Amino acid sequence: MVKGWFYNHGRKNSVRDRVNYVKKWSLKMVVDHVKKAEVKELCQKQTGASPGQPEYLAGYQTALKEIEDGLSAEEKAEYEGLAKEWTGQSPPEEVQRR
Repeated sequence: MVKGWFYNHGRKNSVRDRVNYVKKWSLKMVVDHVKKAEVKELCQKQTGASPGQPEYLAGYQTALKEIEDGLSAEEKAEYEGLAKEWTGQSPPEEVQRR
């Protein structure tokens, strides 16, 4: 009887059990990769901490957002195009290695 209950009500293989190994690139991710040095420099300037320290890690997203907000319309369009291209196909080898 117990075996029958588990057979009827047990865990089913649903859509959420399938794993999808596709990375969706966003504008922020592309900016992070392309302007890595600028973000690092701005973050160090704002926090006064070196990479790896908690203060640096806490300020990294803020610095990245400032760099992203400071982009021109042409740069944003270019990076959004890169994001769509990298999501649809695959990013360059140097990006994949990172």
